[in-house]
Amino acid sequence: KLLCEIWGQETPTWACPNGPGLFVLVYVFGLPSFAWMFGSCRVVDIEMPQRELVGLALYLFGSTCSLGHELHRFNWKAKPENKGKLHTVGLAAYCIHPNYFGDLFTYSGWALASGTKCALSIFPFQFFLMVMFVCPNSDAYLAQRYSSEFPAYAAATATYIPGLHSQALSKGLAWICLAFAIWMEMNCSVACGLA
Repeated sequence: KLLCEIWGQETPTWACPNGPGLFVLVYVFGLPSFAWMFGSCRVVDIEMPQRELVGLALYLFGSTCSLGHELHRFNWKAKPENKGKLHTVGLAAYCIHPNYFGDLFTYSGWALASGTKCALSIFPFQFFLMVMFVCPNSDAYLAQRYSSEFPAYAAATATYIPGLHSQALSKGLAWICLAFAIWMEMNCSVACGLA
């Protein structure tokens, strides 16, 4: 999926969107923390029947949704009659960023399969980052690039979660998710040998 996103576009980039601040947050703090959670914490502190199978199902659903959208968008944009048009069909008819919505399931499934609260805290933290930073940044880009099409599309389509049109409710949920992620991180430190 990453290769499809990076090299499948007309303007490929390895840089994180939204400037150097988000780049540092993701590549200097985020990914090393993510690697540490999966690499050093071997204690399973989430007890749930069929946890690994549920995690695998979430992972496969999210990956299929996200990659399916990306492939559909690239194929749609490759047609001459769609050149320069905003992609609003397929999964994009349900929310503006179905690829990010799919990623939510991909990473939550991966984290659930790991069995630790530390890893599972990534899911609500990712929701916070997507709602507060990533989606608004992508929306600003789309609004600039497709100034005649995007306003009507954005008014009629949910941004991140299909059916959730309220920006205020999305941001409220994002702050709740951030608090929950912090609480989970604080409660997983003992299991991972930090306290």
